[in-house]
Order: sequence, then C-alpha cells, then structure tokens
Amino acid sequence: MTAFLNGWGFTVAALVLISVVFAVGIFSLRGELAYVRLLTDYLGTALASDGDEPVKPAPGASIALQSIRDEATAVVTARDPAWAAKQVRGWQMRAHRLEPALAFWVDFLRQLGLLFTVVGLGLSLSLGDADVSELLKPLGLAVWTTVAGLAYSVWLSGQFTMKMAVWADTAEKNIEAWNARRVSREDA
Repeated sequence: MTAFLNGWGFTVAALVLISVVFAVGIFSLRGELAYVRLLTDYLGTALASDGDEPVKPAPGASIALQSIRDEATAVVTARDPAWAAKQVRGWQMRAHRLEPALAFWVDFLRQLGLLFTVVGLGLSLSLGDADVSELLKPLGLAVWTTVAGLAYSVWLSGQFTMKMAVWADTAEKNIEAWNARRVSREDA
C-alpha cells in the first residue's frame, strides 16, 4: 500500500478521477447548452412567424426539439395561466443555470487538483525520517494533479464561458418576448 501511495499508482488514480470529472462536466455542460440553444432557436422562430400555429420542426428533428414544441404548444393552449407561467419560469430558470453550472465544474476541477496537491504534500511529510528521494515521490502527485485540475478548468472556461453567457442572454430575451406575445394574444 505504501508503494501505491508514494509511487505513481496513486498519482495515476487521482489523474484518472480528475479526468472522469472533467468528462462528466463536459457532457453535462454540452447537454444543458444544447437544450437552451434549441429552446432559444425554437422561440426565436416562433417570434419571427406571425401565425398562431406552432412552429413545425423539420422532418427528422430531434426528440428534444419536438418536446420543446410540445411544451410551447401546451403553454399557448393552457387554460390555467398559473401553470403556463410556471412552465415559462422553468425555461427561464434553466437558461439562468448555464453560467452557474460552468462555474461549478470549473471550481470543482480546481478544488480536486488542489485537494490532491495537499494529499501529496501530506504523504510527503508523513514519511518523516526517509531520505530525500523518498520524500520527493509523493510530490509528483501534488504537481501533476494541480496541473490537470487547472488545465481542465482553464479548458472548460475557454470553451464555454462566452457561449454560456451569449446563449443565456439570448434565451432570456426570446423567452420574455415570446411570453409577452403569448400573454397579449390571450388578453386580446
């Protein structure tokens, strides 16, 4: 066990864990962004059309887009205004969660890297009377996990920061405009 902790075994295991968290973060962020993009585009298309009919997705459209169309149709035809407002508020909340979701994954990756840094330093200090070469072995864990955590968090920030901000703002504007149009048609 000591050979695993003080050698490269623990470092590789920590790097694999950080890489798995990174992959889960990318998958989560891409899924949320894809939904908000579909919603924004659908509502934007609905705003551009003047008809009362729901926008029909192209043949072969994704299930997610068809689901958004069905939700929008249900909101437009709802007899309960409170339920319709709740659905619209749900869309708004999902768009607002984009940027905090990115901040969570970026911060989580940094914290994992730093956690394993502290673990590596602690393992090094726990060796006590060992020679210098034995003291330096756990420091590889400290260095490489910090590099991995920071590199992955920088990559996520660079990849998603502007996209998330732009799509969250655009979604908010399209949802507000679409809802205002829907409410004005109900009142007429």
